[in-house]
Amino acid sequence: MFRYERTIEVNDDPDAPQLTRHDVWLGLMKKAANALPFVPAMEKCELVEQGEGWLVRDIYLFGEELTERVTFEPERLVTFVRTKGRVPGVIINEILGEDDDLRLKFGFELSADGIEDGSDAEAEYFAPTVPAYDGAVASTLAAMRRLVAEQGRDALTR
Repeated sequence: MFRYERTIEVNDDPDAPQLTRHDVWLGLMKKAANALPFVPAMEKCELVEQGEGWLVRDIYLFGEELTERVTFEPERLVTFVRTKGRVPGVIINEILGEDDDLRLKFGFELSADGIEDGSDAEAEYFAPTVPAYDGAVASTLAAMRRLVAEQGRDALTR
């Protein structure tokens, strides 16, 4: 299982729109339903099914067709569980801190079918994806700020 985790400050740029916990939460909900505006490396994101506190989506990422079941713990945590595809595992987006010290934690535990857990081959397989996952966290926050700056906070609910 390949593990990675990163936490970044949400409001580290005083000249950018300052986001509240609620803003970040709404942005994460939008990203779960359609990640394309938030995750540049993702080529497809189709909502398949949804219910109270969850959704299922099909995505195409890093050359892989995947299905994810996404669950929500309001204002705190979004969990993506890969249920179909060659790269199973779990990804989390967690909101930490209060509005004056808000942070977004991103982490994943993934494996690749046919590659031994903990092996050099696994590290080599996932190494190229780490910068893209890092970029996805930054681009997610940038997209949220852009929506707020250009369309107002209501844009996060549309």
